[in-house]
Amino acid sequence: MKNLRLLSIVLAFFFTANLSAQNVSISDVSHTADPSAVLDVYSTSLGMLVPRLSSAPSSPAKGLFYYNTTSNSFFYNAGTSGSPSWTELSHGSLWSRTGTDTYLSNLTDNLVIGTTTSAPGYKFYVFGSTSQMSRFDGQVEFWDIAGGSMSADINDDGAGNGVITGYNSGGTSKVKFRTSGHSYLTGGRLGVGTTGPSSLLHVFDASGAGNPQLTIENPTGAGFASQTYLGSGIGAYSEGQVLSDNTYILNNAGSLAPGSQSDGTTMMKAYPNGIVDFDNQSRARAFQKQNPMLPGGMGQIIPPAIWTPIDFDMISYDEHGEFTPAITPPYSGGGGPAAAFFTATEEGYYQVNARTNFLLVDPEMFEPITTPLVPGFVTIAIVKTDVAGSTYIYAQGNKLQGSDNNMGPNTDLPNNLAPNVSDVVYLKAGETIEIWAWQDLWPMGLPLETGPRFDPGFGLPVPMQSQTYVSIHKSS
Repeated sequence: MKNLRLLSIVLAFFFTANLSAQNVSISDVSHTADPSAVLDVYSTSLGMLVPRLSSAPSSPAKGLFYYNTTSNSFFYNAGTSGSPSWTELSHGSLWSRTGTDTYLSNLTDNLVIGTTTSAPGYKFYVFGSTSQMSRFDGQVEFWDIAGGSMSADINDDGAGNGVITGYNSGGTSKVKFRTSGHSYLTGGRLGVGTTGPSSLLHVFDASGAGNPQLTIENPTGAGFASQTYLGSGIGAYSEGQVLSDNTYILNNAGSLAPGSQSDGTTMMKAYPNGIVDFDNQSRARAFQKQNPMLPGGMGQIIPPAIWTPIDFDMISYDEHGEFTPAITPPYSGGGGPAAAFFTATEEGYYQVNARTNFLLVDPEMFEPITTPLVPGFVTIAIVKTDVAGSTYIYAQGNKLQGSDNNMGPNTDLPNNLAPNVSDVVYLKAGETIEIWAWQDLWPMGLPLETGPRFDPGFGLPVPMQSQTYVSIHKSS
């Protein structure tokens, strides 16, 4: 009986309980239970111990709460007694705090958010059923633990545009992707479809499906879809498609722009109908004007029985400055050296066409030649001088016979006066082409006809540039 009284005194001394119909207060000091709580446990110096179990109890009531001594954490049942769902509130050694930093105490653990499925190898794994799973306001950095340097970051450029930047070990940005503005990759190679690029940009596709590996598209329908090849100090080349007429253009300018193409920059055009045009190919044409030292209509005098270079002294066109014209009469005598010649600047095949018009007519028509002709012929030839300095006839034109009535009846050939020659000549850079003439009809020498005159037979004027001329066009 004494013991029972003593226990009652001790309990009354340490705890004061205020009981009422709504709430209960348990405290080691005088304390009134909060009206919002059924049970109010209050102390300024002591804590409260909840049930401590090594494993979860069976058939727990919904909301049952206990401390697990095995995992050193609190659990409550979020399910039912028949189907418990134990939710862990905390782990005694999970989180640590130093100053304002909170971190996982065990550095080998992974942090998983949004799922109970483990993600091996990922220190931080976020899972969500929607596309918006996380948000970062400000710069996000990725650092190399071993080297202690930043390897990448995600930020904005100050104008609201996203930027992803990759750095090398020295802290220099090597890759930068922007949502607006310029992106770049410096150093290394970029492989598309391959892990071993062999060039700065290597596109690999082994499917063989016939699809293009690279597409350049301008969807506006105006201007060009193009690309540029630029070499430091050696100029640039551009190629692309003219969207207005679907023409392909290759030129030697830094970029393609509508209206900028001309014979000075455009090198090649390929049209949709299959025609290919080399706009800036080697092309030259020259002719001979009237010799001021001779009577009207006469040009250079070709001596008898000797190959003589024709001295073309007027240029119709010369796109690359490859034709050297004769400058001063009386031009060359027989046997050269030539005063007019074409020099190839590039190796290739050249189409050469030439015509010369001798002033050879019937004496009975009161033309300048009144001395009887001897039997003979006139002709011209393409003469080539190679890089070794050897000069030779590459192709000879037609031989036209001439004679006089004095040779007999019906033998007069007064109009056989315009031999021509045409051939494709292979030239290396620096090799030359000349046109030479031959006549053995008149011992005094036959002049070339330059005109201009009027041809009564056809009723058309005959200008001087249509009588003795040469044209040279590079074909490949």
